[in-house]
Formats: sequence, C-alpha cells, structure tokens
Amino acid sequence: MAPRIRYVIFDFDGTCTQVEKVQSKFLEDYRKAIFVEEKPWEAAKAKLVKASPTAGWNLNRAPSTAPAGADPYILAGEAAGLIYRERKQEPPNVFAKVYDQNVAPFRPELHDVIEALLKKKIKVAFISNSDKTKIENRIQDLFHKTPHKKDQIQVFGGAEKFLVKELLVDSPVNAAQRAQFDQLVPGIRIDGVGRPIYLRRGSYFEALCATQFPIGETLVVGDIWELDLAMPAALGAHVHLIQRTEPFPTYAYELAQVAKGHSSANLKALLKRV
Repeated sequence: MAPRIRYVIFDFDGTCTQVEKVQSKFLEDYRKAIFVEEKPWEAAKAKLVKASPTAGWNLNRAPSTAPAGADPYILAGEAAGLIYRERKQEPPNVFAKVYDQNVAPFRPELHDVIEALLKKKIKVAFISNSDKTKIENRIQDLFHKTPHKKDQIQVFGGAEKFLVKELLVDSPVNAAQRAQFDQLVPGIRIDGVGRPIYLRRGSYFEALCATQFPIGETLVVGDIWELDLAMPAALGAHVHLIQRTEPFPTYAYELAQVAKGHSSANLKALLKRV
C-alpha cells in the first residue's frame, strides 16, 4: 500500500494558470519583440508543432528536455531559435519582458483547492522555472483576503527543470538524497517520442530536496509530464498530470504514463487523492 499523501508540490505556469487565455497575444508579442515577419514566424511554429513531441526544447543548447510544442513559452523560444539559426545569429532574449506583458490568469479553482489542502493539514509548495518573487507576489494576490495562508506555502523559483545536470560535489543535498539521485537512470525511451526522456535533472532534484518533503508521501502536480513529473515519478513520488487544452493539448503518450484517475482537466481532482 502506497504511503498517504501529506505533501503537494505544484508546478506553476500551465498547471495553476490558464495559459490558453494569453497564448495568442504572447506569441504575437514575442514575434514582434524579436523582429520577425509573420509569414516565417507562422512557418517556424507550424514546423515545430508538426515535429513535436520528437522535436524538443533545447534551451541553452541543452539536450531536448520537453516537447517543443508543449506550450507557447517553449514554442516561442524554439521558433525564435529556428529562425535565427537560419540567420546565423543569436535570437534576442525577450522572454521575461513578453511574459510579464501577458500574465496568464489563475485557474478559477486554484484558491479553493489550496485552501482545502491546507485545511487537511497538507503542506504545499511550488517549484517552477519562473522567478520566485513573481510567483510569491501572485500567490499573495491570490490570498489577499487571508494573507496568513500565503505564509504556509513554500515557493522555489528558477528550478531549471529543463537542465540535464549531475549533482556537483558541493550540492546542498545530503548523502541519502544523493544516493536517491544516483539510482536514476540517465534516460528512458517512450513509445511516441523519438528521443530519450532524460531523468537526471540535478537542479530540479535539488529544488525537490529543498522542500524537505519525503518523496514517498509527496504528490507532484504538473502539466508537462516529461518536464514536471517524469523524474519525481522515477524517484517514488505520487504524480498528477493536469491536462492542457487546445492549441497545446496533452499528448497521448503523456496520458499513458500516469495511472487512471491521476490526470484531470481540473485541479479539484487532487482533493480525491489526499
């Protein structure tokens, strides 16, 4: 029998926000910010969406660590990279600016779900690639009527989940945690994806350890299986996949990786698991 879930870790963008509400304007603003005409931009996006999920996210020239067409944030960077490689130039770094101009609204059920988890004495944390302070400010807005609730939630930003990285000799993890990481295989193969799914993501692992949540009693919630859930699942965590919507729907292979009842279109389903 699996241990009881006493801890929940949320991804932020897409998992707790409605990316579909801002994706069109985000992509258009991104295009204008990198000085690309509409026709080559649309062609680049279409090429990547067609090739995804075998085409992957290559941020900072890292190995592909998420589907290129999983969400507008990844797609924008990959499209810019495709176009600027043809120009033999580096694309402008405009992500933070355009992201801030297109703030995705929270999922409407998020507040009540977190409140219900806290009432059940479930400890809650966020681990995201996004900036820690920005997430904290948004959570403060979410709980503006009950600010003490925000103080019960841990936030870890800049997690760099996309990095395939070994633990350095001076990593803050302890010996037992390092032994856990050392048991991870470098990567696995999944039907429907023509590239490895890399598991040894040291920065993300360090963020998981920083919560001090026992991995076997923790539910990790994310909207991109490969990026958010594959490594935690391999470590023994419970996982829950939040299904994405058009025009960035969840891939069939992602749904196939989680058990029945462990994916949903709505965060309310989490309350049935704790």
